[in-house]
Amino acid sequence: MSEDRHPTDAIFENGPPVSLQRRLGLVKGSQLNVGRRALMVGLIGWLPLLVLAGFQSALHPDGITSLLWEVDVHARYLVAAPLLVLAEAQCAPRLNAIVRYFADAGLVTDKDRGAYDTALASTRALLNSNAAEIVVITLAYLVVSAAAFSLPFDQFPVWHKTGNSTPTFAPAGWWHVLVSLPLLLTLLFGWAWRFALWAHFLWRIARIELRLLASHPDGAAGLAVLGYSLRAFSPIAMAVATIVAGRLAQIVLADGVMPRDTTIFSACLLLAVGALFAAPLFLFTPILMRTLRHGSFEYGALANRVGAAFEEKWIGLGRLVDNSALERPDFSATTDLYAIVANVYSLRLVPVDLKSITALGVALLLPFVPVVFLAMPVKEILAELKGLLF
Repeated sequence: MSEDRHPTDAIFENGPPVSLQRRLGLVKGSQLNVGRRALMVGLIGWLPLLVLAGFQSALHPDGITSLLWEVDVHARYLVAAPLLVLAEAQCAPRLNAIVRYFADAGLVTDKDRGAYDTALASTRALLNSNAAEIVVITLAYLVVSAAAFSLPFDQFPVWHKTGNSTPTFAPAGWWHVLVSLPLLLTLLFGWAWRFALWAHFLWRIARIELRLLASHPDGAAGLAVLGYSLRAFSPIAMAVATIVAGRLAQIVLADGVMPRDTTIFSACLLLAVGALFAAPLFLFTPILMRTLRHGSFEYGALANRVGAAFEEKWIGLGRLVDNSALERPDFSATTDLYAIVANVYSLRLVPVDLKSITALGVALLLPFVPVVFLAMPVKEILAELKGLLF
């Protein structure tokens, strides 16, 4: 499956807040400039916090020290936020290639081509919607405002505060509330909008009478490429996991242990994220079940007829077999047919493969590797290493 981009096929490269970045000249045509934009996002979200906290350290010496030890802040703005931008270079082309595959592979018949084109045009229009971009940015600020007003002031980090007797945000705190956090949430909600439209597009395609092949070697009647969407969304999953892992690492640094409740919550959240990305693929389970049912009857009957003819020719009535039988095509033809029938009976009801699941799982778990080493005492690690040797 080709992943080459073509300007007329650009669909999922768009979406909030890419339209705003196009107007600002950060994205030009098909040139996404993800590297430069990822660097800018990291610098805008993180560097001013450090600079402002450094300036205010003259009045509140604990401010800069507190910020430097905030692992979750560094994880959010130095890793997760840039990842959400870099993901455009991997996710968008793969989703576009899957969208094209329905037409290029002949899964959509001429009768349903109009419905396919309508779904495609609708998805493209919604991704380019200025209203959606406004809603995403507004929602980001509403979430930040709700969290800021509902959180008791004494629970804000030290670098957020001026240190005076009155509960007032310091410049670093204001930058975090007005710029850094809304920027991160805007990127997250922008991907949530893309994912929602991806799921809606698949829902519309699943309602079309697709031309599926029960004996297709991919084991999913020709739909196995849909599983590549899990690989496409892996960078977004890693960004979400990085945010969660950063918070868990901060708790471990502060308390010295990994709380059981927090660990369970983190694990459940990761499972929910993985299940969310896989959920749209289940839309094709009903049509795959019908394909399996029809294919089992049709190919099963064909295998019976061919097998009966084969046995009658070579086994029936005590037929003698000489060495010339090894040169006959009957055996290889029957074996090939049975292999095709085996493909039908092994058809998967969800178009996803193990490699795609593994890629998504690795993306979700990788950010937690440092947390595990952080939570495990150095002496215990050394003891386990010695145990491997003696």
